[in-house]
This record gives sequence, C-alpha cells and structure tokens, in this order.
Amino acid sequence: MRALLVDQSRDRATLVAARNLAAAGFTVGTGAYKPSLAGTSRHSHAHHEVHECEEDEDRFVADIAAAVAHGGYDVVFCSYDVGLITLSRRRQEIAPAVVPYADHAVVERAFDKLALSRAVVSAGLRSPTTEPASTQALAAWQGPLVIKARAHVPKRFDTGLFESAEQARDLVDTIRTGGGEPLLQEPMTGRMGAVVVVVGRDGEVVAEIHQEAVHTWPPGAGDTVRGRIVASDPELSRGVRTLVSDLGWFGLAQIEFVRDAQGIAHVTDFNGRFYGSMALASGAGANLPALWAEQALGRDGRLRGVPRQGAGFQWLNRDLAASRAAGPRALLGAIAAIPVTAHSMWDLRDPAPAARYLLPEAFRRLRGRVRGESE
Repeated sequence: MRALLVDQSRDRATLVAARNLAAAGFTVGTGAYKPSLAGTSRHSHAHHEVHECEEDEDRFVADIAAAVAHGGYDVVFCSYDVGLITLSRRRQEIAPAVVPYADHAVVERAFDKLALSRAVVSAGLRSPTTEPASTQALAAWQGPLVIKARAHVPKRFDTGLFESAEQARDLVDTIRTGGGEPLLQEPMTGRMGAVVVVVGRDGEVVAEIHQEAVHTWPPGAGDTVRGRIVASDPELSRGVRTLVSDLGWFGLAQIEFVRDAQGIAHVTDFNGRFYGSMALASGAGANLPALWAEQALGRDGRLRGVPRQGAGFQWLNRDLAASRAAGPRALLGAIAAIPVTAHSMWDLRDPAPAARYLLPEAFRRLRGRVRGESE
C-alpha cells in the first residue's frame, strides 16, 4: 500500500502521519512546493514537487496526478484546507488514487464554519454564537469578538481576537477583499479539549479519543502545546457521534471545544485532516492515519484496545515558551515532561526532521540577538 502526503512543506502533523503510516506498512511519499519537513524523515521514500494550490489550482492538481502516476500511490492526503477542498472537488483527476473523504458536498459543509455551527447545535452540542460579519452585525455587537473566515478558500485567512467590533474592521475588510466571507464569533474562555474520531465507510466510528490541553500557546487560546489523553465524556461522545453522522462524514476528524467554568463544552472547530497534536494519539497506542487509510482502501481498520489514559504530548519549543510565561515552576514542569511525552518532531529513531527545523531556528534566533546587541 502506498500513500502520498501533500502539505505546504512545514507541517508537523504530516510528519507524524508519515511515521504512523510507515509503521503500519505503507510506503510513504511526500509532496510540496519545496523539500518538506516530512520528506526528511527516514520513513519517506520519495518527494514530489507539488505547487501551492493558492497560487495555481490547475498545476496543483496536475502535479498530484503526475506523482500518483509516477509513484503508484493508492491514497492521497492533503494537510491544508485550501488544497484539501480543491483535491476533494477534483478527485476524479487523480484516479486511480483515492481521496479519503465522503462526497464533496459533505466536505464543503464540514469546512464551512457557519454551517458547522448550525450542525453542532442540531446535534445537541453547544457552539459559540456565530454569524456573518455584516455591517449591521458589527454595529450591533458589544464586547470582545473573534473574526474568522467562513472557509479558508480561495486561500487561508488569519483569525483574530479583538476587544471591539471597531478594532476588528481591518481583518473583516481583508477577508472580504481576499474573496472570503468573514464571520464574527463569541470568544470562549476555559480549558481547551478535543474529541478525535475516525469514521468508517459505513458510518461506524472505528476510533475515538478524548484529550485536553494542559498548555496552549498563546496562553488561553491558540494551539495545544502540551496535552493528555483523558477518559471519555459520554455526553460529549454522543453529541460528536450524532454530529459526524448528520454531516455524513468519513475519515479522521478532530472536534475542538472549550469547556467553560460550568463544565459545559462549546465546540469551536472541526479539523477534518491531520492535526497538530496527533502525536498524542499515536503515543497512546492509536495509529489514526493508518486506520483512516485502511478504511479508505476498503480494509477493516479499527482501533483495537483502549488508548492509554494519561498519555501526554508536547510541542517542545512552544511549550517551553508557554511555561516560561507562566513562571519558573511551570518551566521546570515542561522540562520534566520532555522524556515522558510524545513529540510531533523529535524522535530518536528519526532525528533528521528535528535537526532540519531546530538548526535553522537556532541560527535565526542567534542572528536576531547578534543584530540586537550591535544596534
């Protein structure tokens, strides 16, 4: 079995997927506009030049079709929204390789943040207030708000948290000018978490994992930089299973939420692709990319056993930054976690990706300090 992983050359989750798929016996190839982080892994057998979808959609698809023909890939994954949605829409052009999703209408609905918010409520879950950022809605909004694009097409747009609607107007205009549709959303505070599922071809959930963030960066929002596996929340599990069923979803999905002070989970995002903290699942004994690929190829991939409770994940450099901001005790905790947590980049058996990232990063920081001292 052969899998092609397409990204924007720097995606940590693609690297985790490459390691997981290789562990399950897949031959892995990578595709990006330049040599990629995942392509430096010893588990990657070939790299193919795939131009950025945002720059030239036709060439993006043609490059993938050429890679499929050359490498004989059975399944093609894409790790970023613009490319993924395009590949879903034009999947017939890369046949016989499989694009591992349900019909394109399902993909569009799941990646449409306004439609998703409504689907979340219909499934019996909570969702932050979300509505189009019209002139009237902005004028009526009181207090802090989040501005995000309804979908990351025709390109990826920034998301911003603002103290007032007036401060948010520049980002609203930027999204509109770029061809997107801006949304305003109620900001949420609390502990971040996620339910991760793999849905099989027949609609059955063949894997389910619950996780929570210990640290995020930036603090209180942003990405999970240290997380852990927790016991399943039955009510949340029922709602997520209803949601993916209502959507008609197939494959991997990370449903993110924020749990408020009353313990109520508010669903904030749906990541239907490889995601940043995916090494947490593999560290707990759940090879989600392989299960997804096997289901896509008509095999009976399903999670055997129970994910290891308390298993941890760390995005090392970001966790150190988050812990440093929290004080010396937190920093010592981050350092102590290094040897007992799963990492998305660092792996003693596969050190090249970490070296490729860390050495240029260290050089950049050193150069910035030297420049700062000389000014």
